[in-house]
Order: sequence, then C-alpha cells, then structure tokens
Amino acid sequence: MSLTQVSSADAIEPGGHYAQAVAAGGLLFISGQLGVGRGEDPARPVEDQVRRVLHSLERILAARGAGLSAVAKTSVFITNIDNWPIIDRIYADFFGDHKPARSIVPVPALHYGAAIEIEAVAVDPR
Repeated sequence: MSLTQVSSADAIEPGGHYAQAVAAGGLLFISGQLGVGRGEDPARPVEDQVRRVLHSLERILAARGAGLSAVAKTSVFITNIDNWPIIDRIYADFFGDHKPARSIVPVPALHYGAAIEIEAVAVDPR
C-alpha cells in the first residue's frame, strides 16, 4: 500500500513533524487543524477559530480533489464545553445537509492556546 502526503498552502502550516494529510487505502486522513497557528494570538474569538479550522479542512480536501461531502468522520477537541453551541452552529453551516460521524472531546489545553482542533477522515476521490 502506498502513502501519499497531501497539503495545501492555504491551510494552517503544520507545527511539528507531521503531514497535513495522508492518503492511503482509499481514505484521506487529515491531521488535527488548530484554530490558531504558531505565533498567532490565541485570544481570537472562538467563532473565528472554528471558521479557520473548517476552511483549512476544506482547502486540504480540495488539494486532493474532494469537498466536505467526502468527510466520513471528524474528531473535535475543544477547551471550553460552553462553546459547544457556537461550534455546532458553525460546523452545521459548513457541512449543510451532510452529517459525518463525529466525536467531541473536551480537553484541558491545545497547542498554541487554541480553543478548537478538528481532525478528519474522508473518502479519497483518487
């Protein structure tokens, strides 16, 4: 089986030793996308962070010729469960009628002080 790294210059740059995404076995595994990047202000409103994460996800999918409708599963990590209604509303706006399987995981902290991180598994169109 071959592994193909996938990336988009329009998505948040990885902050460590990992690929933005890897295509393997008909699937696309997208690394966790944070709401803020290295050196950015973590005090950005959660709404902005959620949109940024989802835009990064869209751009990585597009780099492989896919869209949000290819997403089968997301894992959402949040530092404040009180933000859940805001996050869910914006998430629903992005995905529309498509409803991937999803997990929500409250965590005490995320890298760079981000409020949200989302990783995804999608069907690889290639």
